[in-house]
Amino acid sequence: MHASQVPEELWGFFDAHCVECHDDVVSKGGLDLLSLEGGIEGIDEVSRWTQIYDRVMGGEMPPEDKPRPDEVELESFQELLHPPLYEADSELREVVQRRLNRHEFENSLNDLLGIEMDLLSYLPEDQTAGGFDTNGQALSVSAELFESYIEACREVLSVAIFSEDRPVTEAVTVDSREEVKPYLGNQYALVDDKVFLFLRNKTSYSKISTRKHRTPVRGKYRFRFPVSTIHTEDSIVFSVTASDFARTGATYLPLGFYEATSEQKTVTIEANLPEGFAIQFFAHGLPFYLKEPASGENPGVGFGPVEIEGPIYEQWPPRSHERLLGSVDLKQGGREDAKRIVGRLMKGAWRRTVSSEELEGKLAIFDAGMSEGKSFLESLEPALLSVLCSPNFLFLESNDGTELSPFELASRLSYFLWSSLPDEQLQQAAASGELFRNEVLRAQVERMLGDPKHERFVENFTGQWLKLREINETAPDRRLYPDYDEVLQESMLRESRAFFSELLKGDLDIRNFIDSDFVMVNGRLAEHYGIEGVKGLKMRRVPLLNENVRGGVLTQASILKVTANGTNTSPVVRGIWVLENMLGKHVPPPPPNISGIEPDIRNATTIREQLALHSNEESCAGCHKHIDPPGFALESFDPVGAFRENYLQFKVSNPEKGWGSVVKAKPVECNGKLSSGEEFDSIVEFKELMLSSESEFARCLVERLATYALGRELGFSDRAAVEEIVAKTKEQGNGFRTLIQELIASPLFTQP
Repeated sequence: MHASQVPEELWGFFDAHCVECHDDVVSKGGLDLLSLEGGIEGIDEVSRWTQIYDRVMGGEMPPEDKPRPDEVELESFQELLHPPLYEADSELREVVQRRLNRHEFENSLNDLLGIEMDLLSYLPEDQTAGGFDTNGQALSVSAELFESYIEACREVLSVAIFSEDRPVTEAVTVDSREEVKPYLGNQYALVDDKVFLFLRNKTSYSKISTRKHRTPVRGKYRFRFPVSTIHTEDSIVFSVTASDFARTGATYLPLGFYEATSEQKTVTIEANLPEGFAIQFFAHGLPFYLKEPASGENPGVGFGPVEIEGPIYEQWPPRSHERLLGSVDLKQGGREDAKRIVGRLMKGAWRRTVSSEELEGKLAIFDAGMSEGKSFLESLEPALLSVLCSPNFLFLESNDGTELSPFELASRLSYFLWSSLPDEQLQQAAASGELFRNEVLRAQVERMLGDPKHERFVENFTGQWLKLREINETAPDRRLYPDYDEVLQESMLRESRAFFSELLKGDLDIRNFIDSDFVMVNGRLAEHYGIEGVKGLKMRRVPLLNENVRGGVLTQASILKVTANGTNTSPVVRGIWVLENMLGKHVPPPPPNISGIEPDIRNATTIREQLALHSNEESCAGCHKHIDPPGFALESFDPVGAFRENYLQFKVSNPEKGWGSVVKAKPVECNGKLSSGEEFDSIVEFKELMLSSESEFARCLVERLATYALGRELGFSDRAAVEEIVAKTKEQGNGFRTLIQELIASPLFTQP
């Protein structure tokens, strides 16, 4: 790597417009231009010069109270700085060989072997860089992590291979009457052969369960049970969770949310469960306490005896065994059988063709076992394990930096859209060399977006771009927001994913991300938003009336929750979220000597009043003029995403017992003035201003998608490619699916 030289002529511009405030004496904003004389080299210098370029070309510098450069000077500035900055950044955009993250690892093994196994618990949480856990800079490897891979892969092989006789499929019926018998008339009632529950649980343990019969072996099980409500015409939502009920460190596997009505219906659930698990039931939307006996006229939900069938096998040997070993007789298998098995696994797991030398290297492990007198399977398993623990599986392939191979392109595409390895059809397109043809690549993208596996892209990308994975990091104050529950939170997440999917499926204009004339809601979320006429758990598209403030992602409750702390909202946190995730602006951390703003729990001052004092500090004002306005626009929404006109305060009446009531505090102020000068009085007007500069969002969206897809952060040298994708998308109607296609067809995606 060499330093790109900054032309001497550029310093005339700096002397005329910049050095007065940014020399080694004043150094406003921590910038000393004199220290940057010479070349541009390394991440820090490229980042600093990019910031200088953007602030000058964006009109932020010199500030308004200083003489402004004319158009000729700005054009000269751009022509002088752009080439060396482009060159310096290009050298930093090297392809980083990255390992699979934990989600990709799990999906890849499940898809490869035809199993359904939870492997996330074997691996630690992945770190992120640039906002995503697909970024190679964050995906390091340690000895401990490699041990975890070995343990997980051993377990995978033990689950996929069946060397014993077919387990017996049993059918039993279990009820909870004995367990709830001591509590009948209090929390429970027995009516028409069903155990009725009248309270919601405060813990993750429920007495209505199938604990009397645990799953005898790992496998697929079917649970069938009748359910109905009592003393209400409204439906009641309940959830089902599987658990091993270990006293410490119990494992809980959510199996979904369901609805019960006054008309009895039979619910059937199928789930792949480990040995020793049972299911349990939880009601939602019911009170935590009742003064009178539960068997009175209180609404409740009842569960009948549960029929359990399993383990269930659609074929024998199971699909995983057949996919891995074929039809070989494990008692009669020989080296040629091992060669076929190992070669097939290597090709699928390594996502490319395999050389004879590579295959023989793995067969040597098999040969060693056979020479020691071990059985065929005992000799084969270490060879299979070495394939799955190889860097060729655990890492996405690197290249020489000049071109991407067809197999590397196939992997880049499949891990982008499926978070998993390429399937056979995509591998064939790569092997034939046809994948680089534009029409073939586009056809594969359409096929893959039509496959259910693309839902992993929806969940993993939105989970990180929109920060949905952080939904559990705060717990709303139950005194202020007593209606917040698990059903509402799940509905919030479903809305954001369903909205993303709706735009993708219909190739809708990406402007809908900023504002839309529809929402994706179910009955619970519609009630939260004040939208009438929507019932049930199913998410559906609902048109908005003109006066409704919803529409787009900014006003989705999931976003509003992850940008609040559970009790209070902060325009700073929400403002940074908007700038970084919707406008692609980098917000630097505050100076080390500046303290953050603590909320005034007395509600004597509003957050706006506190920010006004805070922003009077010269070192704070430069950033807060950009950060605060978007945050002010979102102040009309409380920490759980409900619309509000006043802040809420819990007024204590009995300090000893903690009793009190919720009262309205000061009115919410949601007006503001952008750093560019435009003013707004509401979230509706703020979204209109965002739409007027939609190109900023379009660039941000492309950059976020590309960072996720490429496994690296974008830089100055990628900007031309991003602009081209944005322009081509707009020419074709600005659709979201079109944008995905243009990104994948771009050299940004098809080249290193």
